[in-house]
Amino acid sequence: MTGSRIAPDPATRSARRIALGLGIPILLVLAMLIAMPFMAGNETTLQIDGHVPAEPGTEQGGVHFSGTVHQWAVSGSLAIDADSQARLSFRLRGPDGSPPRQAMQVPIIFTMPGHDMEMTVSARQTGPDSFAARSALSMAGAWQMRMTFSDVDGVLSFDTRG
Repeated sequence: MTGSRIAPDPATRSARRIALGLGIPILLVLAMLIAMPFMAGNETTLQIDGHVPAEPGTEQGGVHFSGTVHQWAVSGSLAIDADSQARLSFRLRGPDGSPPRQAMQVPIIFTMPGHDMEMTVSARQTGPDSFAARSALSMAGAWQMRMTFSDVDGVLSFDTRG
């Protein structure tokens, strides 16, 4: 007998449909979970928590910010004086709430989107969990600050126009 086929019974067909119906979504979810670490971005947006008022020493005002970058909880402020000098101060806390266990330097890059301007400074450690940096911002407008921890950037967008 050539070319003859035996049709599967309805129960077998139903079991195959259920297996495919469940198996394909499960495989897709597993594939996404496996791929997520490779697709994860290497930057985190820092949140603006409030504004630094314009007063003597911070004539252009500034912002208070916070967020989590890599494993570090970051909170601080960025204030700009009359001469467009940005003064950055921030605190770092690890996942267990403790300060860094060893001395750190944190690279900070100030860029002005849409312009070819970039200022790089290194925040120096001023206490067990405290850091500070200064940078001149060459013109008024929208800026971004990037602080890097273990190849992950914390990004803060701010404006010097007040």
